[in-house]
Parts: sequence; C-alpha cells; structure tokens
Amino acid sequence: MRAFETFPDSSRVWIYAAPRPLTQEEYEFICARLENFIDDWAAHGSKLAATFSVLHRRFIVVAVDERPQDASGCSIDACVHEIQAIGESLEIDFFNRLRVVYRDENNNLVVSCSIPELKEMIAEHDFPNDTPVFDNTIQNLGQLRNNWEIPAKKSWISKYLISPQI
Repeated sequence: MRAFETFPDSSRVWIYAAPRPLTQEEYEFICARLENFIDDWAAHGSKLAATFSVLHRRFIVVAVDERPQDASGCSIDACVHEIQAIGESLEIDFFNRLRVVYRDENNNLVVSCSIPELKEMIAEHDFPNDTPVFDNTIQNLGQLRNNWEIPAKKSWISKYLISPQI
C-alpha cells in the first residue's frame, strides 16, 4: 500500500468522522482492519490503487487513485460495509452526517456537536463565524489538502449563522 501523502490531488476520497476522538486501541484496530481491506480491495477484478489515513484521531479518509482503475459501485459499497463493520466492532457511528466537526476556540482540538447544539452555540454567540469547520463532502485529495478546513461562514453552516458576513 502506497503512503497516503504520495497520492495525487485527483484521487477520490471518502471521509468518515467519529463523534469523539479515537483511543490508541481503536486507532490501531482501524489501521489493521483497513490495511487488510485495502490490500485486497478491487473493482471488477482489478486491484484498486488505494490508501487510507486516520486524521486528527477523528477521521478515516479512504483515497483511490482512479487513473489505473475507477472505483465501481460494488467496490465503494464494499468499503462502506467495511467502515460499518469497524464502527459496529468499536460501537462508533462513522455515518452520522448530522454532526458538525470543527476546531475549538483555540484552534487546537478537533471537536464535534449535533446540529441542535450548534444552533444553541450560535444563539449564545459561542460559535464565531470564522470557526474552522471540516467539510467532509469534498471529493478529492486536492480539496482535502487545500479546502477541507474552512471558516464556518464559507461552509454549509453559514445558513445557521446570525450574520455570515461572507
């Protein structure tokens, strides 16, 4: 498996966020499972040029360089099922899209909250417009490297901000 950092910006990515930081044991479990999965991952009988990384002890990022072979619907489903199985084993929901993942007020910790909690923080002026949030809807590594963390006012969260001031 090639190192995550060596994959081109055009590589397709899927991001799965944990609702809390992963423990060392969970991190090791995820890495072991995904290394085995990636080693055998194929589309239409052809091995995929794939890799993964666990970023900020919070995100599983799977990347595929589709220049040699596109990921197929079945191969993508296989990856989703693997992440679901990992989540079930660890009792972690990596598929809750109703959580916002952002950096704390000191830009040190990666934290998350629910949409209702976000709305409450905004109402109490505890969520500044420039709070860095993670856009887990990005499609490729170039976007991950350059536009994954963006100010809340430039993200989908802006619709909840009192005055987004874009």
